[in-house]
Amino acid sequence: MDSWTDELSARERVRTVATTLSRPRSVNWIGTEADVSWATAKDELDRLVDHHQLRRVYPDANGESAEDPRYVPDFKTQYLSRIRELTDDHSREELREEVAAIQDEIDAWTDEFGVETREELEASLTDADLSGDEVRRRNRVLRRWERNEESRTLLQHALALYDDLADLETESPTTSPA
Repeated sequence: MDSWTDELSARERVRTVATTLSRPRSVNWIGTEADVSWATAKDELDRLVDHHQLRRVYPDANGESAEDPRYVPDFKTQYLSRIRELTDDHSREELREEVAAIQDEIDAWTDEFGVETREELEASLTDADLSGDEVRRRNRVLRRWERNEESRTLLQHALALYDDLADLETESPTTSPA
């Protein structure tokens, strides 16, 4: 079986590792994970910073040098890119329908568990009369509910910006902002 490092170029491996980080990491750490030299990792990380895919952050007062930056995905850029994908790939009606589907699922959970909010469902996890299987089921629903709330917020932002983004697509190159 081929390793993932055989399927991607060195720069693609650095991008894959760096853009999926959940916390800031050093050039050395990313280079090791991507199986590339320090110089290749540093060059690609700097390029990703220049293109707003990553942010360069410096360690706090842990005794580490400001000469040793860490890299983390630029979550703002990722979020805005996701909004663009939604508005480019889906009609306004499709986005509205997805919001409705999310609300239907949340409504079903509020009925099933006799709660009004996700917080109430979370508080119910400690009910003494729940079996282990029921607690695990509620935990799965809680994770799904959280994802649904995040998706709904993203969809709301996409809907709010839908016309503005569409207008930007139709502006001529001579009239669009530089």
